[in-house]
Amino acid sequence: MRLALTALLTGLLGSVGAVPASAQHSAFLLDAISADLARPGDVVSPLDMDFTRAQLRNTRVLRARLDARLNLKRLFHAARVPYPAEQVYLRAFKRERALELWVKPRGAEVFTLIKTYDVCSISGDLGPKRRQGDRQVPEGYYEIDLFNPLSDYLLSLHVNYPNNVDRARPGRGGNMGGDIYIHGGCQSIGCLAMTDDGIEELYWMAVEVRAAGQTRIPVHIFPARLDDVGFTRLVKSFAKQPQLGVFWANLKPGFDYFEAHRRLPLVVAGTDGKYRYSGLADASAGVKNAARAVDSQAKPGKSPAGVGTGATSR
Repeated sequence: MRLALTALLTGLLGSVGAVPASAQHSAFLLDAISADLARPGDVVSPLDMDFTRAQLRNTRVLRARLDARLNLKRLFHAARVPYPAEQVYLRAFKRERALELWVKPRGAEVFTLIKTYDVCSISGDLGPKRRQGDRQVPEGYYEIDLFNPLSDYLLSLHVNYPNNVDRARPGRGGNMGGDIYIHGGCQSIGCLAMTDDGIEELYWMAVEVRAAGQTRIPVHIFPARLDDVGFTRLVKSFAKQPQLGVFWANLKPGFDYFEAHRRLPLVVAGTDGKYRYSGLADASAGVKNAARAVDSQAKPGKSPAGVGTGATSR
């Protein structure tokens, strides 16, 4: 039945963004997909159908479901994780041009990596976003707060920049910007640009977990992998901009916590321009050690305290 439905919908949809031939066809497509989604074992319950139906009224989302869902199931199977996910976590690294999709199925205690996507276009340099028009991808702890099925770049997920830390950061002022998305199209002006296949998978995965009740989908954006070697490399590369090292030192405990536990840290975006970590006993020590690493890099002949050395220059 599912294969027959997929073939029928593919024929009716045609190319991406095509409009069905009539209102009757539109209603049929939506009812067919909704019935298919509501079957036992699928993610959408009757209480969640309003959001999903609203998304599926757009043919791009219908196409994303058709194109991406089977491949997502294969990825879950390969990772030995039951489909569907109950929670999703997105983690991006600017230097590596990578975006990771982590999932947690119902009843699971930790997140599992399902796929690492190439970020096919990214603008700006390492470091946080400061103002409108600087072409910077922000860095820090964010969430998806908007689903846009009518994007100029196929589909897009809006990132809730600026947060309290961004607003309180020294040197702010003027228009900070805010149109930051994860989107398709492989073109970036301050966004994380994916391939169209990649954004279809990410978008549909986000729709599924939103329908399952995850109202906050975290997106953590780092300048690079902040393990000891990666952090040392950053500090060394940007030794003439120590304010960046201080900012990255504030991000490092959250990265370290997830690496160690595969659980999300509880992060609060303070109005003093710093992130704070709730329930992480060693977070303060981690920030201090990383900050000392920044200071040490400014002193020739000294290695950063508590941080590995062996990194190459930028």
